[in-house]
Amino acid sequence: MSGNAGLILSSYAAAPALDGWNPEAEAAFLHSAASLPGVSGLEVPFYPTGQLHKYDGDWFLEKVRHLPDHLAFVVTTIPDTMSRLDGSADFGLASLTAAGRQAAVARAAAAAVAVRALNAVLGRPAVLAVHLFSAPRPVPHGVPAGSAGTGLLAASLEQLAAYDWDGARPVLEHCDAAKPGQTPAKGFLTLDEEMEAATASGTGTAVAVNWGRSAIEGRDGSTAGRHIRACLDSQLLAGVVVSGCAPVATSFGEAWDDCHVPPAPVEPASLLTPAAIRSVSAALESAPGGPKSEVYRGLKVSAPQGSSVARRVGLLAGSIDVVRAAGF
Repeated sequence: MSGNAGLILSSYAAAPALDGWNPEAEAAFLHSAASLPGVSGLEVPFYPTGQLHKYDGDWFLEKVRHLPDHLAFVVTTIPDTMSRLDGSADFGLASLTAAGRQAAVARAAAAAVAVRALNAVLGRPAVLAVHLFSAPRPVPHGVPAGSAGTGLLAASLEQLAAYDWDGARPVLEHCDAAKPGQTPAKGFLTLDEEMEAATASGTGTAVAVNWGRSAIEGRDGSTAGRHIRACLDSQLLAGVVVSGCAPVATSFGEAWDDCHVPPAPVEPASLLTPAAIRSVSAALESAPGGPKSEVYRGLKVSAPQGSSVARRVGLLAGSIDVVRAAGF
């Protein structure tokens, strides 16, 4: 997918549903977001309910039938993962406990069911990938239940390979890894550990880099570039998601929070500047073996609480303009 191809746009991070359930507002937002110029697909969330919408999965499946029929989809399991971790610190594909791994594998299986349901409604294999995560997070004071293992993650990925993903590719999306002396937003495995597990599994599982989550890990804007190059060198890169962060509090969230800050100048404090985006574009175009047309490119931004539908769509449109102008 070249810089002139479409973006996989997050359809939930800026959605009205994050503030409460208003079906009319949600429908207007979803249709407008999906119809923005340059959008070729949507990232949709997998929730603890087993559905692809926070409030009403059946409603979403009905609405998605009426969206532009060229759209592709990426399913992210991060809402389900974080919810499960709130209830069980050892939940995760990389958990040291068998119960924690089995619970995470079962949730991934439920995500595969949701993928098949979405494809069935659309009458085509529309889901490109399912983003999975290398939970759990470390528990304070080194409690083993909160630890994570690379080999165990590989074993979980082997289990998942046997499921019917209906054409979708399981992908590990890297989040900020736990670092000494630093409070993490997510705190999962390091990118090196995730790449090692993906390779060791022998399943074809790939890795996606989220610019903002990498920047949160490194506390600077250069970390994502290193992560992208590492995945390219290992031939594991499936996708790159441009999502910003800020070293100071903004109307989108606290400093170094995983709150999907729009790029600058849409949000002036964002570390995701046009220059940073051009650097990502250059890395993909000059990768070993030539431009990586198969790497999907995503955009994930949020909206301040209480924003109108017009404001939410405007933030998306403005962010799209910035990343497209930077060649992404």
